[in-house]
Amino acid sequence: MRQSFSCRLADYPVLVAAAAWIALSGAAWAQDPLASNNGLYPSDNWRGRFLLANLDYPEQPEQKGWPFRETAGPLSQETAPEYARRLKAYLGLTLGTLVDSPDDWDPVKAGWYDMVWSGEGTVAGGVTDPTSGREALMNTYSGQIMPAVTFPEGQAPQGPVQNHAVIYYNAPAAAMLGRVWANLYAPNLKAVSFPEGSVVTKVEAVTNTPEDWPVLENTSVWHVFRPTTEDQLAGGPNLRPHVLPVRPLQMAVRVKDSAAAPGSGWVFAVFVYDKDAPGLSAWERFVPLGLQWGNDPEVTGPRADRFGRAAIRQSWINPAAPAFTRETFGWGGRLSGPMDVSSRHNVILPSGERYVNDQHVNASSCQSCHGTAEFPRAANLYPSPNRSFPRDDLPFLLYEPGSPDWMRWFQNRPGSEPMTRSAGIVALDYDMALMFAVSAYNEVAGNARLEQETVDVH
Repeated sequence: MRQSFSCRLADYPVLVAAAAWIALSGAAWAQDPLASNNGLYPSDNWRGRFLLANLDYPEQPEQKGWPFRETAGPLSQETAPEYARRLKAYLGLTLGTLVDSPDDWDPVKAGWYDMVWSGEGTVAGGVTDPTSGREALMNTYSGQIMPAVTFPEGQAPQGPVQNHAVIYYNAPAAAMLGRVWANLYAPNLKAVSFPEGSVVTKVEAVTNTPEDWPVLENTSVWHVFRPTTEDQLAGGPNLRPHVLPVRPLQMAVRVKDSAAAPGSGWVFAVFVYDKDAPGLSAWERFVPLGLQWGNDPEVTGPRADRFGRAAIRQSWINPAAPAFTRETFGWGGRLSGPMDVSSRHNVILPSGERYVNDQHVNASSCQSCHGTAEFPRAANLYPSPNRSFPRDDLPFLLYEPGSPDWMRWFQNRPGSEPMTRSAGIVALDYDMALMFAVSAYNEVAGNARLEQETVDVH
């Protein structure tokens, strides 16, 4: 891929010129697929560095086996803890630097890769939305804003929580991306199939401080260039980015391991920062929250045992995980991290039932969310009849939990099978970032209207 990407870079001015005439509906801006960030930079008072995205995808790398799996066959409640331990040890060889020493982090040296068509973000009328794309200091994406009531009483922050996350692909995964994007302006979606050994990781840091949320005590500090959470909640057309300190709190990982997860091919893992865990660094104090290797499709109720959780068998939850994670699991106790916004407030059901104030519905899971990765985008990330979703705490219509419509999200499907069974819908092997990148390309190519018509028809 390095050779073909070099050719592509040499031809890049020609490609841009050829694409410049393609009119983006309602705008006069052709997005740069190789942009490292959204082009917004702090003033001269910033003395730190600017991180470049690693888009130099490799040729097919040698697969070095499974350093984090000890036993063959599907995961179980008994084997999951050891899998999580080995996975963290494997990731720590490179990602420990990202968490503990962000100024020393070099994705090229560490062998991790970014996604094309994802840096520039949303541009309207020549003005960049500062909450979109990748920002320039750490190459993070901005996550959803969660109200403080998302977290258990006594463990909640004083204000809302927003995360800013980096997403990286290891070499086997990036080599597949190179085949998909061999032509930046004609993605080959038939090539979408992550090889065994692919690892995708998302490390998330929050804007809260240890003073307003003690769970963050003694973690590390990054800096990002984004509008404050308070300004975003206030709204208005003149959002301005600022250099914000953020603190790593969660790491979500996907591992392509069909032996361990025969239903979907993917093992989902979540690690969280635990201020009370032993260790000399923030990375060492990250502990497993749990693993998920299936969606327990036969479990159709949220409260099937005396502990208030369903009889889940394809998610393992670490009983020693910190207390602030206890109310943010997925539906029925399936795995979902505290930053994954599985707990939705102000939910409306078709029956007329409504969840208000601090009431919530645990409406998702790691696998159910990523299982909606398809193109064209035809399904919500949550079990909803509407494709878009609002900020948490605004009205959100969901299907009745446990209904046949709801359970479409909680099936075990291979990554080659889309959740939406309609002609023209292509599965993207559980990769949400790839789905958004293909959608960004599609918009620039002038196909956004066609995509919407496809969704409306099917």
